[in-house]
Amino acid sequence: MRLPKGLIVATVLLFAVVIQITLFGQIRIIAPDLVMLVVILLALTRIRPELVRGAAFLSGLVVDLLGSSLLGLRAIVFVTVAYIALRTKERAEIGRFAVALWAGMLTLIGVVLLVLIGTLFGQTSLLGPNVARLILVVPLANLVIGGLLGPAFVRLVDGDATAFRFS
Repeated sequence: MRLPKGLIVATVLLFAVVIQITLFGQIRIIAPDLVMLVVILLALTRIRPELVRGAAFLSGLVVDLLGSSLLGLRAIVFVTVAYIALRTKERAEIGRFAVALWAGMLTLIGVVLLVLIGTLFGQTSLLGPNVARLILVVPLANLVIGGLLGPAFVRLVDGDATAFRFS
């Protein structure tokens, strides 16, 4: 019996939000942005683009509501990253290494947008003590996790064992 794609996506996003807020909210050394990574990897699935952007917006709002950031900050960044991911997904479909680099670059764009927009609204500072670590560590962590789990995530969501095969 196959589960509906919406249920799988909602469960994975909920799991990512819970892990992001609880576990990675306490660990400051290596803290990937799992919710952003799930949004990026959703672009590789066969889900309609408007649903991917909707999931990005809702997951961003949930992270904003549960976290201590400005309401809508992550939502707008996640939607922007999802849009870029949807427009560039054919560049990532050539292999596991390409998926990892693609996820890392999109995460870097998302983190820089978070810092820039957060600075505009007084949330963070471009000259803050953790900004350099945030801009370096989060994309590298998402690069590694995206390379390892990206293909399995696409197969899980699409329900096709032959989808997104790598040579």
